[in-house]
Amino acid sequence: MDEPFSSAGRRSLVEDFEALVSDLRIYFDAEIAFQKTRAAFMADSLKRTIVFATVGAFFAMLATIGLAIGAIIALTPIIGPWAATALVVVVLLVAAGVFLWKASASWSGMMHAVRDDKTEESTDNG
Repeated sequence: MDEPFSSAGRRSLVEDFEALVSDLRIYFDAEIAFQKTRAAFMADSLKRTIVFATVGAFFAMLATIGLAIGAIIALTPIIGPWAATALVVVVLLVAAGVFLWKASASWSGMMHAVRDDKTEESTDNG
C-alpha cells in the first residue's frame, strides 16, 4: 500500500524544482514563438491594409482628375455635360470603393485575430 508514496518519497525537492524550471523554459519558448508568429501576421495584415488604402486613395484622386478633364471634354458631345461628369465619377468611385472595402476587410481580419486572442486570455484568467 505504500508503493505509490515510495517513489514520491525518493524524489527530492531539488529534482521537483529542476523539473518546474524546465517546464517554465519550455512554456516561455512556446510563448515567444507564438508572439513572433502573431507579430508577423499583424505586420503582414497591416502591410496589406496600407496597400489597399493607398490604392483606394489613388483611385479617388483619379476620380477628381477624371471629373475635370476626361468626362467633360470627351463625353460632353455624346451624352451631355452632366451625364458625362456623373458617369466618370461613379465608375472611378466604385473602383476606389472596392479597394477601400478590401482595406477594411484586411483591417477587420487583423482586429478579429487580436480580439480572439484577448478573449481567450481573459477566459483563461478567470
